[in-house]
Amino acid sequence: QKDFDVYSQSKSALMSARDTIEFNIVFYGQKDYIFSFCTHRKFYPIHFRLIDPDTRETLYDNETDRYIESLDVGFDDTKNLIIKIDVLARKASEAEREDYLACLGLLIQYKNYPEKKLNLQL
Repeated sequence: QKDFDVYSQSKSALMSARDTIEFNIVFYGQKDYIFSFCTHRKFYPIHFRLIDPDTRETLYDNETDRYIESLDVGFDDTKNLIIKIDVLARKASEAEREDYLACLGLLIQYKNYPEKKLNLQL
């Protein structure tokens, strides 16, 4: 995305359709983030949830948005989150679900919040 930089906490993993993975990531405050997910075409859709590590409360579940593949979110304060991911593999055969592994990618991009502008009247 324009004006966004790649965040060093971007991740990838080799997984099967039976796996669930969790990434623990620190997100710094005063920044907007874009999460973008990808995998092999037969492993879509990707199901991800943002979870509070202290309470295990689900803060966001992309199932409610028909498994969107990217999400834009901003944090006012620094926050640690768990990103829990599994693939539904709806286009894979049962044998492919059993035997195949695919790469899952999570690209995280960020940009700083715009600086507040002061309107000075003299």
